[in-house]
Amino acid sequence: MLVEKTIFLLLFLSSFLGFSFQYTNEALLDQISELPGLNWKPSFNQFSGYLNLKGTHKFIHYWLVEVENAAPETAPLVFWTNGGPGCSGLIGFMTEQGPFRPDADGNLLPNPYAWNKISNMVFLEQPVGVGFSYSEVSDDYKIGDDQAAQDNLATILSFLVKFPQFNNTPLFITSESYGGHYMPELADAIIKYNDANDFNKLNFKGFAVGNPYTDYYSGVGAQMETYWGKQLLPKPLWDTYIANNCTDPLQQMNSSTCSFLLLDFMKKIGNLNPYALDYPVCVSTQQKHMFKFLFQTENIEEYEPCEDNYASNYLNKIEVKESLNVKSNIEWEECSRTTKYNLMDKMLHMQHYYKTILNSKTHPDLRVLVYSGDDDGVCGTIGTQRWIYDLGFSVSSLWNTWYLDGQTAGYITKFNTPLSKNTRLSFITVHFAGHEVPTYKPKEALELFKMYIDNKI
Repeated sequence: MLVEKTIFLLLFLSSFLGFSFQYTNEALLDQISELPGLNWKPSFNQFSGYLNLKGTHKFIHYWLVEVENAAPETAPLVFWTNGGPGCSGLIGFMTEQGPFRPDADGNLLPNPYAWNKISNMVFLEQPVGVGFSYSEVSDDYKIGDDQAAQDNLATILSFLVKFPQFNNTPLFITSESYGGHYMPELADAIIKYNDANDFNKLNFKGFAVGNPYTDYYSGVGAQMETYWGKQLLPKPLWDTYIANNCTDPLQQMNSSTCSFLLLDFMKKIGNLNPYALDYPVCVSTQQKHMFKFLFQTENIEEYEPCEDNYASNYLNKIEVKESLNVKSNIEWEECSRTTKYNLMDKMLHMQHYYKTILNSKTHPDLRVLVYSGDDDGVCGTIGTQRWIYDLGFSVSSLWNTWYLDGQTAGYITKFNTPLSKNTRLSFITVHFAGHEVPTYKPKEALELFKMYIDNKI
């Protein structure tokens, strides 16, 4: 009886909250009415809770923020997850492109470059064991790429049961880093699902992935070459690295000389932030003020290196967990120590998925965006350049400058792709952005996201 009264009350209140369509009872129970530290009234609705994957004991945490200042049904639906493998999509929410970011005091400050200005955003914590997501079966925490793709597809389907108003909405999937595995594999799973069903097809439009980990070289190999390219390593050691053929992935893994050099390189760069080599690391307030005094750099002043700590502190507050409708006994962490991911899958190459996806005759309008912050060491731009030109798609436009506010924002390369006269594969660099592009260059990130969603690259 209490549940029925609660649902009735929520349905009654919905007529006064600007809802332009009917929400399911399950969705209304997940609505966020207030958040600790949110001292201003958002112009969009939020929902947070769990999605039970059909036929399993898996519960994936989602956080939906509807599009700002528009009717949600008129805007695309975009799913976001972070990489890892095993890192939380709430990193993206709290430190990248979410509608607000926490400060040191637990206040939520508005993000002027939030991606929900363009679309409805669903932030996922996947796979199970990541963030607030969990399973009631211990074996479910053992997972790899194939199962992650199927679970992510099941998560989207479960979301659309709870929010059926988005069933016909243009659907995009987005990620970064190990999303270079998640996204092409999920895209392939969605295509196969659509091809196997005559009804209830997903209105899938494509994926975007930033600084992707696509193969082994795009991680460690590209990282070392980025360090050398930025002259963070001494030439005698680099010459030894080259002489021992350490740029070859198999040699990196099997040669003791290469392994020793890799470890030495890591030590040589000191405490630089490998995710954004020209940005400061999290330091004391006094050190931060000294850095700003010595380096009068507007771009770096806008960056908050301790934001990850603020996010973790915020999400672990009991009152925050209550507002988010998640299990209070779960300690939130950026990256899971509970999920047992098959690390051998990190050795798999993802390039063939791009060929399959862009040659799908049943999905001739799918669009793929690969973007890369050129200040990243962890998945350096040099790694993406190494594989993307070898996919077999000819270049239609090579390395054209794109601008924002009169400044060079990066470079755009477009490829000729089958089934359409318009390019459906683009590669965009973002100058002076780190691994998580929206964290370091939020304005540029919003602009490229808008270009992609609006098909105006």
